Amino acid sequence: MRCPLGLVFDSAKHFMGRRLRGQRKFPLALTLDPLGGLANANAAGTNGAREALAGRAMLSVAQCVAAMEECDTPMVLISGGEPLEYPEIAALTRSILRSGRYLFLCTNGILLRQRLHMIPPVTNFFWNVRLDRTGNVHDGRSAPAGQFAAAMDGIKAAKNAGFLVVVTSTIRPETDVADLEALYTQLHALHVDGYTLRPHYPAEKLCRERLGAYNLMVSPVYLEYLRGERELDCSAWASPVYGPRGWSGPCYLQNTRFSESYQGLLQETVWENYGRGLNPRCENCQCPSGFETAAMFGRNAKAGDFWKKLAWQLGGNLGEKREGKQQA
Repeated sequence: MRCPLGLVFDSAKHFMGRRLRGQRKFPLALTLDPLGGLANANAAGTNGAREALAGRAMLSVAQCVAAMEECDTPMVLISGGEPLEYPEIAALTRSILRSGRYLFLCTNGILLRQRLHMIPPVTNFFWNVRLDRTGNVHDGRSAPAGQFAAAMDGIKAAKNAGFLVVVTSTIRPETDVADLEALYTQLHALHVDGYTLRPHYPAEKLCRERLGAYNLMVSPVYLEYLRGERELDCSAWASPVYGPRGWSGPCYLQNTRFSESYQGLLQETVWENYGRGLNPRCENCQCPSGFETAAMFGRNAKAGDFWKKLAWQLGGNLGEKREGKQQA
């Protein structure tokens, strides 16, 4: 399986249960932003994010747990800023895992080695490390210098301790996919379990072919959308973000309003006003929170999509590299 069998089963059960109850819009994954870093990064710019967070309100563990229970998804992500700087990160992590949900803790990797003692390695927990390039190329876009080495050291320690680790990379127009492939080669040697991609994606670079030997955790339908081979309708309501100001609406990239509850987000947002061709701010968006979820929901479906996704799921394995696969 390309993703953990338990996560696939729980997600399918969650999806079918909601559909059988007649719900059209419901969450698949919840992102907790305890430091408010996601909303702040889009309001103040990434470089000013840490500065603007100083003195800013943070979520309590109780607020995070309440949002998780309200949203009730099988998968939770902790993101925004650097979550390992959140003072209650250990307590929050343990609370989520006790609920039986799958947790992806997103980090730049600098503090990873120091935080490994937070919890023992369990099958429903993933470290999700953000790495865009190799060595100095990565550090050239990041601060402080030396982040790449610290992250690689943290990944090695996490894998040696028995943790599951995935790496997320952002592909921009200037990205050299050969360098990303070199990064994957280094990570594979550390036994990293899987890889995800985020926009912006240059249309001429077919990442699935170049990186297809690795356990790429990006659905084939979403990849077709990224390559301009099909259209998908944004489903940002399926991947909500909860932070100190409430539920981001319509999504964390815009933050035009914040709702006090997830149901309030669904009911108060005029979703028909957002999406490509509907809103100028949405025109170039390819964010997985809106479009990978659309692929999972089967929006703008084509014949054979189900079997395509099933073959993709069965055709991968955590940490696997298919030796001898043709490279583009």
